[in-house]
Amino acid sequence: MTRTMLKNVTRYWWLPMITGLLSVGLGIWCLASPDTSLPIMAYTFAVIISVVGFINSVFALLSIGSLSGWGFKLLIGVIEIICGVWLLLLPETAMVSAFIYGIGFYLVFVALNAVCEAILYYGDTKYWLAMLLSFIVCTLILAVIFLAGPLAGGIAVWLYIGIAFITFGIYRMLLSIKICQANKELSK
Repeated sequence: MTRTMLKNVTRYWWLPMITGLLSVGLGIWCLASPDTSLPIMAYTFAVIISVVGFINSVFALLSIGSLSGWGFKLLIGVIEIICGVWLLLLPETAMVSAFIYGIGFYLVFVALNAVCEAILYYGDTKYWLAMLLSFIVCTLILAVIFLAGPLAGGIAVWLYIGIAFITFGIYRMLLSIKICQANKELSK
């Protein structure tokens, strides 16, 4: 990738920061309000995943010609938008059931994608790669635990979801910081 192409991609460092902040916010809300009704959580998740999908799609479209994997990023964004809108259109009882399993699969999907991102954006230090991957592995483990018994865990389920969203959000914010640093170095 040429210096100009890298500069074009890194100038959008703030987009992963936004998705990270949204994910951390949702995770904290899950942990702070375990008694909140499941439909409210499902509706909130559907709206947030739609917004995150839109942001990821914008990032992919702005990266055309600059980033070799922009098509995959666009696909992820479109899938997120479709899933969010689909959840919003379901009747409440079906939405709650779909939400319980959908969130687990969503977390697995974004965690696996994030592993690819971490390796792609891995710079000159193994420290950054190790730190990014540790947050993603934590997210993946929590998502798999959640999928193993989502209905049996009660409050523990919301603990897994909340922590998984927080670790994923921290990963996105750290990734954003790394991309911002690369942008500053390329600007010199």
